[in-house]
Amino acid sequence: MNPLPELKTDLYRVGRRYAARRAELTTAQKKAATWKAVADEFGTAPEHVRHAARFAAAVELIAANCGPDAKTALLEGYPRLPLKVVMQIANTHAERQRYALAQVRIDRDPFGKPPSGIDPPFDTHGYAEVHGRQARTAGTLDAIADRLLFTPRAKWPDDDVLARLEADLKRIVTACRTDSKAVRAAGGRASDRMPRTHWKERSEPAPFDAKAALWQLASVRGVAEKNARELPRVLREAPPTVTEGRAVLDRNRVLAESANRFLGIIRAGSHVGLTGPSGVFGTYVTFFRLPKAATRLRVGALGTFDFPAGWYAYLGSAFGGGGVRARTNRHLTTDTPKRWNIDWLKPRCTPAAVWWTHERRHVEFDWADLLAELPEASCPAARFGGNDNPSADAHLFRFDAVPSLAAFRRRVATAMPGHAPINEVVVKNWCGHGWPE
Repeated sequence: MNPLPELKTDLYRVGRRYAARRAELTTAQKKAATWKAVADEFGTAPEHVRHAARFAAAVELIAANCGPDAKTALLEGYPRLPLKVVMQIANTHAERQRYALAQVRIDRDPFGKPPSGIDPPFDTHGYAEVHGRQARTAGTLDAIADRLLFTPRAKWPDDDVLARLEADLKRIVTACRTDSKAVRAAGGRASDRMPRTHWKERSEPAPFDAKAALWQLASVRGVAEKNARELPRVLREAPPTVTEGRAVLDRNRVLAESANRFLGIIRAGSHVGLTGPSGVFGTYVTFFRLPKAATRLRVGALGTFDFPAGWYAYLGSAFGGGGVRARTNRHLTTDTPKRWNIDWLKPRCTPAAVWWTHERRHVEFDWADLLAELPEASCPAARFGGNDNPSADAHLFRFDAVPSLAAFRRRVATAMPGHAPINEVVVKNWCGHGWPE
């Protein structure tokens, strides 16, 4: 069996021969000939035939995009162009290929950063690339943030590392704002609500590694800033369709949320949970005691309902500014503008307790299902707090007593393995105008 040539020039030559013979066989047979047929004819292995032909095709593609001199550089001239790198360059856009060869000619890494004063290559050629990067980087941020969230405060990295992480996260948020502004100026519109992510089973995050986190976050920042740098040109050359604009804006919003959540975790590092929720994003349940039945109580446009005396659990999500701390402060404050359904009921109630989690996924709907399954749970007002949840009767539940958090935690652990910790605080720690610092 003939081995593959070691020299790139010889590999290119036999690769072209293999490809040409396969084309001849295909024409004669009026169907695509297999690489095995070519390999049998030349007395070599099919994988050798495929490999050589793909290398020859890669060289031809780069030469077509970069000029005839490129072929000499690829096959003979430069030590920074081993076979593997040539194949990687061929998988990029033409502009990136020209940049890679220019880097090699001055003895630099073809995929490295450009010298000072030289702009990096433009290699964003469609909206799918933009929101694909956004999805990948958001997942990376979430994974790093979860590792820090599950790490005891005593084992956190020093303040210098946290400051570097925070600086990169701020730059990511700034890049997201730049992207969103550009897409909206081009006529793009986001969805009315944040895209929901269904729960997927996962294990507890791995231990936090400060060195790896710094490297990964710098990579995410670079990708976010690449989008912000190159998206305006894509918008000019090919204005987005409604679907494309929505996809970029929605995923951009998810990425910004991931960065802001990570920032919240860092800033809340010294927060003591016994004093109440922190400003990190999450999901919560506020418990109220209604000492006297409220009959024929109007709840805004939802309707008029009878609320028996008892204990009420109101469920919600806090993925905006101020996180769980700000949202639960508002719900526990009696004198607030009437915006949410709970604003009509809470003036008649006494705050009792709060459950909350900093789980990054939107688990409000999952929690609603689990609360509805608890003993003695009932829903006196249909759709109360749950207009956006078609699977739940409401997000307000009545009980004869405050349910057991331990029992609820067990249900969550069974239904959602890997769920972040669930905390509890009684409202005696609440000051009447906000949680104590």
